Amino acid sequence: MNCNDLGIYIHIPFCTKRCLYCDYTSFTNLELIEKYFDTLKKEIILKSRESKSFKIKTIYLGGGTPSIIKTDLIEDIFFTLLNNYDINSLEEFTIEVNPESVREDKLSFYKSIGINRISIGFQSTTNEILKKVGRIHRFEEEIRAFSLLKKYFDNINVDFILGLPGENTNTVAKNLEFIQNFQPSHISYYLFDASHDTPLKFLLNDGKMYLPDEDFLAGQLDLIDNFLKNINYKHYEISSWALLSKESMHNKLYWHNLNYQGFGISAGGHVNNFRYVNTSSINNYIKYINEGVFPYEYQNSNDSFHELIETLFMGLRLLDGINYVSLVNRFGKTLTDKVIDNLKKNVENYICIKDNHIKLSKKGLDYSRYVFEKLLDITY
Repeated sequence: MNCNDLGIYIHIPFCTKRCLYCDYTSFTNLELIEKYFDTLKKEIILKSRESKSFKIKTIYLGGGTPSIIKTDLIEDIFFTLLNNYDINSLEEFTIEVNPESVREDKLSFYKSIGINRISIGFQSTTNEILKKVGRIHRFEEEIRAFSLLKKYFDNINVDFILGLPGENTNTVAKNLEFIQNFQPSHISYYLFDASHDTPLKFLLNDGKMYLPDEDFLAGQLDLIDNFLKNINYKHYEISSWALLSKESMHNKLYWHNLNYQGFGISAGGHVNNFRYVNTSSINNYIKYINEGVFPYEYQNSNDSFHELIETLFMGLRLLDGINYVSLVNRFGKTLTDKVIDNLKKNVENYICIKDNHIKLSKKGLDYSRYVFEKLLDITY
């Protein structure tokens, strides 16, 4: 990737039903969809005026559940991008889907507009867990949907969450059995975070549901990692494993702190050291865009120090870490060395520097949240 490359993220915040664990900005009022998509097109045109020099490398349609959206609305968004951005260098085009909304006519359409990567949300292959957390599909639908996806796409990510209520060694083994039998090209396996204010958190606080033991989960993470490595998946980011050449190009833009623009409510962007997050209010979003105003809830132009901290914060998620020379080229040797020296003092046993790469040690991977907190404490 070079400085003129850009990723595009488009947030589609609509779901048939909201899951109990979800802390993303999403809505079940589907009557707002057409008005929202009209506004998305206006935002794309508005932001493109400042982005004429960029070449689009990746597009990611996330949610929410983009696969519940009518194909003509997705097509409108695609042609709006086509007419306002240079997408001749596009390499990866992803859409998120849920098993219950996967249909052959939609997959055929996705392929026709150049989508070449699918991310499907399983979360678990155990029906009891799916029911507990409010998922509206079942394991049988996961098999049906994945088999259909394979007819059209060879680059498919499957999302799993480790540590939902009801998780045990058998449920993890069932997830791994699916992976071994069906060989998706990419696996995202997230550890459930109960700190967010979600309906599930309130049920946990009230003692109506319970989470697995933390030591059990740590052991299962090691088991998952070893299992996936043994069947030829490369662990390349804290929560990501991929078969050969199937790493997520779009997510690597985030992890290398490169340029991307986000469209839609609560979507974030980072372009030439300028970082922003759009409003999470759908009414304010529509209002601002219709007035020709960027709908930012947060915006900041980073100085070199804060840009370096963000680059380390994101890049240390990668198992290979960050190339020291690339940091020096980007931020200068004096600043880079000062920040890295401070980081080593704060978390000496949690990072290692080898072959010009700065990365988390095995202990650092196990306690990555602690490392990231210490990184943010560094001052200049």
